[in-house]
Amino acid sequence: MAGRLAQKNPSLLVSELAEDLRRSENEPGISATDRVRYTRWHEHAAALEAFIGQKADAKSQTLDTSDLPPELLKELSAGHADKLEGQIVEVMKAQGGSADLDQLLIGLYRKSHVVQKRRFLQNKLWRMVRKGVLRKNREDRGTFFLAASAPKRDRRENKREKATAVKKGPRARKAARRK
Repeated sequence: MAGRLAQKNPSLLVSELAEDLRRSENEPGISATDRVRYTRWHEHAAALEAFIGQKADAKSQTLDTSDLPPELLKELSAGHADKLEGQIVEVMKAQGGSADLDQLLIGLYRKSHVVQKRRFLQNKLWRMVRKGVLRKNREDRGTFFLAASAPKRDRRENKREKATAVKKGPRARKAARRK
């Protein structure tokens, strides 16, 4: 639980930790050494919370595009790609988690009133497959579905695993092919 929370929102995790430590240091019935230890940990957590808050403020100032001129906004690549990925994921969820290219083109038009070129959308889908956001359907050609939130393995890891399987023998090779 804490690992997921730390990845999604580290400042929330540290705030929760600092609050728990503050409560623990004020609990009746703990020894003086434990009280000192909890106080020190609370101070460290509070300092870490302040540091993370500073980093978040600096990052949000950098990503704030409200004061930028339209000419510069056109040159930025982050907005368009992320918005399109979000729209694709929305359409996929509406389709039950899987869709082919035609369904995505129609869904994007109906939901977002965006007309995409077939080739551009196809390339975007394959980039999303590489990122681990989508997966291709092995049985039905041209169908993609939303990937589970499990971490995606790196291609290099797969290559290394297959290379060591070749050295080990036929059973290991068969197991490596299944992955």
